[in-house]
Amino acid sequence: MHLGIDIGGTKTEICLLGSSVIASQVFRERMPTLRDGTLDDFFVRLRALLKNSLTAQSISFKEIKTIGVGLPGSVDPIAQIMLQGNVSFFKNIDVKTVFAKEISPEGKPFTGNIVFDNDANCFALAETYFGSGKKWSEQNGVAAQQLCVIGVILGTGVGGGLIVNGKLIRGRRGGAGEIGHMTLVDNGRPCYCGKRGCSEQYLSGRAFEHFYNSHEEITHPTSAEEIFTLAEKNDRFANAAVESYRDHLVEFLSNLSNLLDPHMIVLGGGMSKQKRIYEGMSDRLSKACFLTKDPPAVVQNVLGGSAGVLGAALLPEGIFKT
Repeated sequence: MHLGIDIGGTKTEICLLGSSVIASQVFRERMPTLRDGTLDDFFVRLRALLKNSLTAQSISFKEIKTIGVGLPGSVDPIAQIMLQGNVSFFKNIDVKTVFAKEISPEGKPFTGNIVFDNDANCFALAETYFGSGKKWSEQNGVAAQQLCVIGVILGTGVGGGLIVNGKLIRGRRGGAGEIGHMTLVDNGRPCYCGKRGCSEQYLSGRAFEHFYNSHEEITHPTSAEEIFTLAEKNDRFANAAVESYRDHLVEFLSNLSNLLDPHMIVLGGGMSKQKRIYEGMSDRLSKACFLTKDPPAVVQNVLGGSAGVLGAALLPEGIFKT
């Protein structure tokens, strides 16, 4: 049995796989992360969720052989420490020791293999091998182990995972793929990281909503989904917001393409669900990329909310020791 844990700023999800094959998923459950709370409270609730899920399936915690954990930040691949991220109680602590001690609902330390990685890396890994990457591989006759894929999460923030020749690229400190803090607009909007013009300030769901709602003629807060609906009805402010977003997205993805020349770019997060952002993407990338012929495919994720937790569960597995 292989346990996956995907910890985000809003929710924490767990899943159990009987093997490294997704069809063997035993259960998948979630709980609020409550990132303004404490580490102790988090583990109290996580142990309860895990215990209830295992009990419902008549499974003992002792049957779990490996645990993979996706964390919402940059994870040092050697020290297994989250150096930066948006859940502060996980920053700069020995997560491997803490999880081994605290995870078991049976009160005994976990002695199996535990692997930690960035949640966007987990997303990219799962989509490459079992989601849109698998589908693209089968259609184009390219083995997954040869794929170059960029996973881009357009959600509350902007995150990324880089896959080259089927393997995760983590960088020396786990900071590879922090594409949300690549400069998209010179001297642009201020970012919490201390820079200005970061892509996250233009491509995240929150940034999109802020751009629309900050217009002086908008009288009440409007969600991203509502803005796209208004754009379909030719609302001029909504249309302007959507087209501005699409322009920034094309420029951003062309920069990523120029850097890694991927086979495909897989989009995840709430903004990825909007069909309009994909319209004309191939033609626009052809004009924006340095290599104008045959731009990377830009596709919506296949696994949806399952990708992060499934990718986490696969981290300790043989082929996935990337």
